[in-house]
Amino acid sequence: MDLCLENEAQLIEKARSDPNAFITLYEYYLPHLYRYSYYRTKSRQDAEDVVSQTFLNAMENIAGFKQKGIPFGHWLYRIAGNIIYRSYKRMNRENSLQEHPHSADIEIVPEQMDLLKFLHELPEAQQQVLTLRYIQDLSIQDVAGVINRSEGAVKQLALRGLRALRERMDGHER
Repeated sequence: MDLCLENEAQLIEKARSDPNAFITLYEYYLPHLYRYSYYRTKSRQDAEDVVSQTFLNAMENIAGFKQKGIPFGHWLYRIAGNIIYRSYKRMNRENSLQEHPHSADIEIVPEQMDLLKFLHELPEAQQQVLTLRYIQDLSIQDVAGVINRSEGAVKQLALRGLRALRERMDGHER
């Protein structure tokens, strides 16, 4: 099922007063947010927690969502990104960052596991840009909207992130 912008706007408006209308938005965005969250957290359980919290926050704050601002999907990615960022920040403060087992739901080959490991070593902004751009397949313009930066900044973050990944991958192969 594809949501057109017109239909999405109607659903959002209806969801402001009827939580049942939110279900269609939830069903459409769930797989996208789960994949994004999984690649950012490397954990099935953490990804599920992020997605749950994202939709809960969205439902609670849908009245404040402005149609003229960013698209609804970008708003959801921004919420999820903030949840992930706060979670990592808290875990770093507690010095309890651990490797998480990979989910059986998403099939990952050994080369992808290395790539994920190296991706998680990058600065937060580069991780977010690379995940949105190359895993979620968003345009530069859409990524800029999600992370609230200019298209030029997104291009720079992607370029630096790809260079860093390439260096890590090249160093790993030796």
